[in-house]
Amino acid sequence: MVGQKFEAKRVELKRFDTLSYRSGRRNRGRRRVGFTLIELLVVIAIIALLIAILLPALSSARETSRKTVCGTNLRQLGIAFIQYSEVFNGWFPAKPAPGQPNANIATLAESQDEAFPPPDGWGPGFAGMIRDVVERDASRGGPAKFLPDPEILICPSDVENNQPFTNNCCWETGEVENYDQLPQSFPQAASLQKSFISYFYVALWRTDDRGDFILMADQSNRDDTTIGSFSGLTQEDNHGTRGMNILFIDSHVEFKQVKSGSFDDTQFLANQIWGPIVASRPRYIGTAQLGNVNRSREVQTIE
Repeated sequence: MVGQKFEAKRVELKRFDTLSYRSGRRNRGRRRVGFTLIELLVVIAIIALLIAILLPALSSARETSRKTVCGTNLRQLGIAFIQYSEVFNGWFPAKPAPGQPNANIATLAESQDEAFPPPDGWGPGFAGMIRDVVERDASRGGPAKFLPDPEILICPSDVENNQPFTNNCCWETGEVENYDQLPQSFPQAASLQKSFISYFYVALWRTDDRGDFILMADQSNRDDTTIGSFSGLTQEDNHGTRGMNILFIDSHVEFKQVKSGSFDDTQFLANQIWGPIVASRPRYIGTAQLGNVNRSREVQTIE
């Protein structure tokens, strides 16, 4: 009798131990499902480190893409201007001198930035060149002949530009759907306070000029007219202080890097770009008679 009771207690104890063991295993298994605070902090630190590593790379990739689109825009503008020149006796787009049908090239150079009253005149700067010279018919209700897509006038990296003829900052960039939206006078441009083109243009070249002469390039947030171009770059410019896309007369585009956006570094690039032009003799007799001048006297940079 006593032996049976003892045996029953042994069985009971064994059953209790087994249940406790199983329960403990289950509890230990459940505790391992979650993460400890230290493990969570380690995971968060790893994610933050990966973001810090990848974000600059992603930003650089986006800028490279925008820079490529910007260069493509310039290339399309170059092809359109060559098509224009085929209609106008080899001349790239240029504004005439008002009331002077026989004006010499130096006089024409002084007229390229100007604006003259509508309806027979043309708007200011490069936007006026596009509006009233290149796409004159389109800005008056007709179809576009050379530049079917106005969006290529804006570089995707460009968000603001200097006010015309000054280093004062800044007007936001703005796309247009139709060329008649471009300003036709200086007062209208001042009232709109928008910059509609991301590039400066060197007017009065012809297609038989040297193919390595500059035709167009990214403009800066400074006055790029006349000798003002290549005078410095900032982080707010089209591609920051990294460099500029440049379109040449033969319609090829190159991205020219600079060490920094300083005046000295951009002037070093200016010497590379303008050096061949300054070293060239005047093309036209009237300019040569002015004395100690070179080919650069016969063109004008406008924005």
